[in-house]
Amino acid sequence: MAHYNTECLCVRCKHLKPALDANIQKAYLGKCVKREWPFTLSITLQGWTECEVFEASGSTYAPPEPVVAKAAVAAAKSTAAKQVEFYYSSTQKPGQTFPCDIKRALELVKQLQAKGVTCKATDVDGIKDRFPTYHKSVTGPDASVRPVFGFKGALVEDFGTTVPALLIFEGDRYPVMAFPRTDAKRGTIRVEQALEDLIGEAKPNPKVTATVG
Repeated sequence: MAHYNTECLCVRCKHLKPALDANIQKAYLGKCVKREWPFTLSITLQGWTECEVFEASGSTYAPPEPVVAKAAVAAAKSTAAKQVEFYYSSTQKPGQTFPCDIKRALELVKQLQAKGVTCKATDVDGIKDRFPTYHKSVTGPDASVRPVFGFKGALVEDFGTTVPALLIFEGDRYPVMAFPRTDAKRGTIRVEQALEDLIGEAKPNPKVTATVG
């Protein structure tokens, strides 16, 4: 019988493939790829301190050391390249609720590009359907860093127009951060503030190319 632990890991599995999707990471640490279906085991965030031995196809399922699993997850995250996307409108001014200095933001985007961060600015006037990108900004970030977009916030028609948006990706198709957003200590963090923070954190990398369009 499996028991849960504070380490949140399956402590004996040496075949853990860490979950890379940001949403899946909220529920699963990863999965053991040693077993063929239906014996593949998905490891939840709660994990197991002990696993029963499974016999299948003449092989034995053996569960990972915490350090092995932790190292695998850390390695996957460390190799994820940060990407920044700024969405604005060249014809519509930002609203008063969530103001944004577009000219200043575009200047900061260029500064971030000069630091070597993959960063692009997109004029939403050239996008017919903004919902897919808007949906990412709503579903990607963790609840603890909830953006302005979504429930009781800016709607899809506001995305990039009355509310210019900044999305930060870390090697996944969903952003880990979306701005503007509310913060318990700093209040509303505007797009310009987020870009300034990113510039301060960035290290030069001349190999990275980025575009403003």
